[in-house]
Amino acid sequence: MVWLWVGWAVAALVAVVWFRRLLQPLQPYPPEVAAFLLRFETELALRHPGVLFLGMLGEGFGCLLRVDGQEVPVGLAAAFRRAEAFPSAFPAMVDSLVAEVRERGLDRVDDCEFAAAAPRLLPQVRSRQWLEQRGCFGDSGLVHRPLHRDLVVVYALDDGQSMVFVCRAHLQRWRRTVDDVHNLALANLAARSDARQLQVPADQPVLLRSGDGYDAARALLLAPPQEGLLVAVPDRDTLWFSTAAGQDLATLMATTEDLAQQAAHPVSPQLWRVTNGGFEAVSAPQ
Repeated sequence: MVWLWVGWAVAALVAVVWFRRLLQPLQPYPPEVAAFLLRFETELALRHPGVLFLGMLGEGFGCLLRVDGQEVPVGLAAAFRRAEAFPSAFPAMVDSLVAEVRERGLDRVDDCEFAAAAPRLLPQVRSRQWLEQRGCFGDSGLVHRPLHRDLVVVYALDDGQSMVFVCRAHLQRWRRTVDDVHNLALANLAARSDARQLQVPADQPVLLRSGDGYDAARALLLAPPQEGLLVAVPDRDTLWFSTAAGQDLATLMATTEDLAQQAAHPVSPQLWRVTNGGFEAVSAPQ
């Protein structure tokens, strides 16, 4: 009877995975990649019931897993190559991948005290779509504040070697509010920024591309943008702003959209205009 029950449970798990894939087909992946992903999700369900496959990421070939209550982005390119080379070792590969995530990829909230975290807190501007892909519910949801209908501010613990996003479990552990984290993150960003970078010349646009992931936050959060300013954030590491005078809007919009499509960490393909202290999307000229 025990083995019958186990067999039924295994069959039920596999059926759930296949049913989900019928509802959410793995497109537009080639057949061999789709087969790999289906087997990967099935092995996770069978061997690691505490690990939940949340879906594929929009950046690169990777997925989002919930491991021990935390959302973790996991690259799958190496796992796919290994599965092709050693198909019989697929279960062992999945076990190894999960073990590595648990060992290296998780932020242990219980071990992260506020005094140690505070100097590493920094704000980052991301798209709302990016946030929704990573989950915004429960203790593992990322802490965020709205910046615009399509943009949000999230918070990272950045030590220069790794970056972990602050989730609601952090706030519960620290007994802090979102405002507490926001204000401290802004102060940290100001301390590591050159205010001269944020000055807008009257005769030419400004391009910030420091590569540290915080240029958009510098321009949009540290110094309130002036009325009428044109702003583009095609990539996490690319921020462009300029006065509207003499600018070719059609070209700027096309360039911004092209940069966002090619970006490693896309934020928005939209060109924005600062209006009444907020941001409105620039429409294509007629």
